[in-house]
This record gives sequence, structure tokens and C-alpha cells, in this order.
Amino acid sequence: MATKTITIDLEAYRRLRSARHDTESFSQTIKRIVPMPIDVEAYLERLQAVSMSEEAALTIEQHVQDRHRPSARDR
Repeated sequence: MATKTITIDLEAYRRLRSARHDTESFSQTIKRIVPMPIDVEAYLERLQAVSMSEEAALTIEQHVQDRHRPSARDR
């Protein structure tokens, strides 16, 4: 396994150390806490590949519109 040496200030080190579980390495702590970045382009491509029925799209649209209407209590 390849390794890299990084420099962090003392406050960052203390925070990382306090977040670390007893049996966990610093690398494991960082991987647990810091999420993988999202590949937005790949996500959008996958989203386009998913089809939705016209009925489902209309139902969602209606639900969104209903959420913006004042309720009977608010009138």
C-alpha cells in the first residue's frame, strides 16, 4: 500500500485524534468521516438512463404543486 505524508496544524490533528476510534488508524478515521466526492456527470448520466412513466411524472408534479398551496389551517 502506498502512503503519503501530509502536514496538518495542531488543531486539525487534535480534532482528528478525538474522532478516531480506539482501534482505528488515522487513514481509517479519515475514510469514515470524509465522504467520497460525487461524480456529478456520471450521476446525471445514470439519472437520464432511468425512465419514468408519464403518470409518475404527473403525480410528482402534482405533489410538488400541492406543497406550495396554503393549507386550510393557514387560510
